[in-house]
Amino acid sequence: MASSQFSLSYFEGESILHRIYPMVKLIWVLTVATGLFLYRTPLPGAVMLVVVTFMALAIARVPFIAFLRSLRLVFGLGLLLMMFHFFTNPGQPIYQLGPLSITDVGLREGPIFFFRLSVVVLSSFVLIWTTDTRDLMVSFTQIGVPYRYAFAVFLALRFLPLVQREVSAVQAAHAIRGQALKSNLLHRIKLWQRYVFTVLINGLRRAESTSTALECRGFGAYPIRTYVKTLQFNRFDLWLIFTFVLVQAFLIYLERTM
Repeated sequence: MASSQFSLSYFEGESILHRIYPMVKLIWVLTVATGLFLYRTPLPGAVMLVVVTFMALAIARVPFIAFLRSLRLVFGLGLLLMMFHFFTNPGQPIYQLGPLSITDVGLREGPIFFFRLSVVVLSSFVLIWTTDTRDLMVSFTQIGVPYRYAFAVFLALRFLPLVQREVSAVQAAHAIRGQALKSNLLHRIKLWQRYVFTVLINGLRRAESTSTALECRGFGAYPIRTYVKTLQFNRFDLWLIFTFVLVQAFLIYLERTM
C-alpha cells in the first residue's frame, strides 16, 4: 500500500471504484469535466465537489490524511484561478485594491471557475488513487492504442509520486540547513528556484536511466507486447458514467429552470 504521505500515489484497495475498469474511470473524469463547463452558476459546481468528495472518502475509501494533503493543491489552483477572474473580467468595479479593481462580473464568474478547476483536479486524484498505472496502460492497449504511447502515459503517472517525494526531500534538506520556513519572501523565492533546479536535474537523470533500461530490454522491438496481468471489461462498470451523466443533466435542468 502506498504511503499516505504522498497524495499522488495509488492506494491498493477492494472498493467499488478500485474494481472498475480503468478506461471507464478515465471517461468518467472527462464526463465530469464536460459537465462543469456547462454550468452557469457556482451551485452545481459546489454540488459536484461534495459528490466527488463523498466518492473519494466513502466509496473509494481513500486515507483521510492523504485526502487532506491533496486539498492544498485542489483548492490552491482553484483559488488562484478565481482571484484571476476577480480582477480580469470586465464589468462594473465593486472593490478597489490599489491599481486593481474587482468587478461584478468577476465576483459572479470567479466561483464558477473555482469549482470547475477544483472538481476536475479532485476527480483526477480519485482516478490516480484508485487505479494502478499498469492497469491503465493495459486498458489503453486493449482499445487499440500502441503500447509505446500507453507506456508513455504509464511513465508520466509513475513519476508523479517520485517527483513529489523528491520535492519533499529537497524542502526538508533546505529547511534543516537554513530554516527556510522562517525566511523572508525573497529568500523563499530563491529557495524555490533551487527546488526547481534540483528536481529538474534529478528528473533528467531519471529519464536518461529509464531510456537506457528500455533500450537494454529491447522495448519497442516487436509490434505486439504481452502482459502477465490481464484485464476484463465489465459492462456493469458503465454505471459510473451513466450515473454522473444523469446527475449533471439534472443539475443543468434545475439551473436553467430556476
